[in-house]
Amino acid sequence: MAALSVNHYERMLDLAVLALREPDPRRLWDSVVTELLKACGGEFLFLRRDGPAYAGGTPRSWSADGAAGADVEAVRLHLHRACPLAAHYATTGDRTPRTAADVLGDREWGASRTAELLRTALGADHLLALPLTDAARPFRSFLICRSGTPFTAAHLAYARRIQPLLAAVDRQAELLERCGATGAAGGGTAGGGRSGDRTSRDSAPGDDAQPHDGARRGDGARSGDGARPGGDLTPRELTVLGLLGDALTAAGIARRLGISVHTVQKHIQSVYRKLGTRDRVATVLLAQTRGLIPPAAGGAGSGRH
Repeated sequence: MAALSVNHYERMLDLAVLALREPDPRRLWDSVVTELLKACGGEFLFLRRDGPAYAGGTPRSWSADGAAGADVEAVRLHLHRACPLAAHYATTGDRTPRTAADVLGDREWGASRTAELLRTALGADHLLALPLTDAARPFRSFLICRSGTPFTAAHLAYARRIQPLLAAVDRQAELLERCGATGAAGGGTAGGGRSGDRTSRDSAPGDDAQPHDGARRGDGARSGDGARPGGDLTPRELTVLGLLGDALTAAGIARRLGISVHTVQKHIQSVYRKLGTRDRVATVLLAQTRGLIPPAAGGAGSGRH
């Protein structure tokens, strides 16, 4: 894979922002997970949760090529019952992304039942844990499986940097799942969750690609003819639009995203063109009306670009 760059961080930021708008908890992770697998060169990824009854504790799983089957299910069950890193995180309170070889040692990890199962079932040699929560909550983490060369220092640095973004998405997923469980108990459903236990390489939108349905801003953002107003905005444009709604200036948005003011201005002009507006106030008000961004507590459009 290509070396990790600032584009990987920017892309994950965009996808995490979009995920926080996704109303279906079963679809919330798909594009984020696809990007995480690509950035870390992983083939399989498991989301392991301990404790909360709403999640049942059992890991969800994704693969880079969409593969699923009995072998993946066997690994899922094993990681649920005997994750080799769970004891480390439970006893130390550490929430740093760590590899199994780093925690257990190369020899002990290579001889472990988990390593043997990963090799035989998935053809994977290495395991990276990326915790999603602080020490006050039950252990919840992504477990990324990789074959060939070990995870690098760059992979670990990337994991540490995106950890807060993934933790925010995880909290949103928990909230949506709890709301869904409450709605089901009252005779309704929330989000219409679909299976979502796998994702393809093509499911994550690029900076200039149109976001898939899982990146929509909400059912209220549809026009009378069924088209989705703002649906052709790219992930980066949606991110900039959200920051406009927070009353950030172009310079403030540039600092937040780590890009130039000129690039921000280009994104803003593209948003204006696609929404058919001419200024910040009209754009923010229209976006709030159509559900593309939430209403601002202190009023929309108070900043300038």
